[in-house]
Amino acid sequence: MKKYIILILFMFFSGCMSTQYNTATSKHERILYSTDKEVRMGAKLSKKVIKKYGLCEDEEVQKRVKDIGAKLAAVSDRDDLKYHFAVIDDEEVNALALPGGYIFVSRGLVEAADSDDEIAAVVAHEVGHVAARHSMKQLQGEYLYTFLTALAVMGNSDRSFQGGSNFTYVSLMMQYSREYEKEADKLSVRYLKRAGYDPNAALDMLDKLAALDEKRSRRAYTYFKSHPPHDMRQALIRKEISGELYYDDYLDLISIYEEDR
Repeated sequence: MKKYIILILFMFFSGCMSTQYNTATSKHERILYSTDKEVRMGAKLSKKVIKKYGLCEDEEVQKRVKDIGAKLAAVSDRDDLKYHFAVIDDEEVNALALPGGYIFVSRGLVEAADSDDEIAAVVAHEVGHVAARHSMKQLQGEYLYTFLTALAVMGNSDRSFQGGSNFTYVSLMMQYSREYEKEADKLSVRYLKRAGYDPNAALDMLDKLAALDEKRSRRAYTYFKSHPPHDMRQALIRKEISGELYYDDYLDLISIYEEDR
């Protein structure tokens, strides 16, 4: 039975995936879903987000974010889809990128920002996720996990073994997520520069987020958080902005390397 699962796995991934060059990441990547399917998926998910939170009724706020988003989308490395930007009626400071170019920022985030540059810094990060196809890659990983789990537990009823398999998957996927966040930070600097926004605003926005996190929770940083710590993110962003690596930032980047090993 196992050999049949392996055969199915091979046929599925070799037959359905196509290799594409991703300008955002400068890599040839295997993509399972077409852009049309990704957009349809994002459209459905966006309706659920709007249904849950509702849209901010302030038309000026909506226009402000859409105008910022349009400038960033115009300089994105991905032009095979239409980006959509909206502000949800949520007081929490947050932002979300869905498949297919559907990007939401919260009313709380707009209120927390002191300038268009700071809003653009967050939106550019989300545009980076879309351009690099992070959500679709994550989804592909989940499908692969489903296949491999079926194979791994076939004929093995040991619950500790199955639990270990799940733990390995969670660790792996969270690591991927952290990699994606760092990649989106780098892309955000690229897009901010191209669109004429101040990339240093990304550092200011991270300071605000750090202050908010400090107020909300005193819990220590754990591995199972998707974003790297703020100081590490700032080190990466400063390097992307200036092309120079300062001593303190070097220590932070070394910490990133040690965690990713």
